[in-house]
Amino acid sequence: MTHALLLAAAAASLFRIVPLGCSGDRLAVAGAGVLRLADGVSCAAFVPGRAIAIALDGDNRATPQKLTADALPAAKIPRAAFLLAPGAEQDADESQLVSSTIDVFVPPRTPPGDDVYLSTERSGWSPSEIRMDRVDARHFRLTLKLHRGARLAFRVTRGSYGTTERDASRALPPAHVATGEPDAHVVVNVPAWADID
Repeated sequence: MTHALLLAAAAASLFRIVPLGCSGDRLAVAGAGVLRLADGVSCAAFVPGRAIAIALDGDNRATPQKLTADALPAAKIPRAAFLLAPGAEQDADESQLVSSTIDVFVPPRTPPGDDVYLSTERSGWSPSEIRMDRVDARHFRLTLKLHRGARLAFRVTRGSYGTTERDASRALPPAHVATGEPDAHVVVNVPAWADID
């Protein structure tokens, strides 16, 4: 089957997705990446966390549809449809990627068995986008490969919107920024969590 026929077949298919977030014409899809919305489609059609079907038009833009049993999983969405897909950094020229290390220190009242995650703008702020590696009970670390010169805004969570970091006054702090500079290092001290007094 030719590439054009494959795209035509994919465009006629429905895909089951779970939206994580939506802003403008960008739709973050759980486990898949970020799609573009078709002209005239608004974010109001998508409820974060509630499964829905989408169809792709000829420009690989998403349109919401009624969820049916024959809808394909999000993993079957053609890679060309994504503005950002998981593993996209792996396809880049290695010479254009640099390591950026993030160290996160959590407050003493953090439940000892909880994992810590980064929530980034590239996923529409999915609260469990990237799980960090545990260094010890209060210290977590992650090394990201970023494009040289890139900037990635992120927040720290324990895996849900209700467990997002808070500042000392219990307000949502501004997003932190990791940069695509050689050997960049960001240290985040989390004063409090949204769900723990």
